Amino acid sequence: MAGSAAAVAIAGGAVLGLAGPASAHNYLIASTPEVDGTLTSLPKTFEITTNDKLLDIGDSGSGFAFRVVGPDGKYYEDGCVDVDGPSMTTPAALGDSGKYTVEWQIVSADGHTVSDEYAFTWKAPSGFSAATGSSTPPTCATAGDDSTEAATTGTASGDTDSAATDALWIGAGGVVLVAAVVAVLLLLRRRPAPETDDTED
Repeated sequence: MAGSAAAVAIAGGAVLGLAGPASAHNYLIASTPEVDGTLTSLPKTFEITTNDKLLDIGDSGSGFAFRVVGPDGKYYEDGCVDVDGPSMTTPAALGDSGKYTVEWQIVSADGHTVSDEYAFTWKAPSGFSAATGSSTPPTCATAGDDSTEAATTGTASGDTDSAATDALWIGAGGVVLVAAVVAVLLLLRRRPAPETDDTED
């Protein structure tokens, strides 16, 4: 029985060990603009890249946000984001030179929301046409429009199953494995002892 109990413990531990890595939160590994960096020309898009694919359920972009706040307190984004694999992007727009703050939020591969912010400095080139900005965070103009939603939101790259779904399957398989081991132990315990040869006729 001690050996059987050890087998059950090992099986359960193996399942937990497999499910553990899938439950880790995503974290930032690269960005445009760079963290605490200086931007001297406007890129086509601003980008947040994490260590793992992002979880965009139904290609809705729900739970994702990419805000760019200028030194005047205005917002310089259109509220639209595109999720592609481990990255989230938004069209780039900036006002006058100064110190800006990027506020971002993503849905991690494990299903949890992760958010943070960082600063960067904008030095506008000669002849740059500054955007006017918005006093409140903009809402994507195409949100909820099925005909254009694909242009503003994407899907996580790789297999269609998310890491969260993988973790659920692993956990379910572990439960079935442990249940099978317990059932075998119960059957062995209830098996009747063989009759002895000295039984009288």
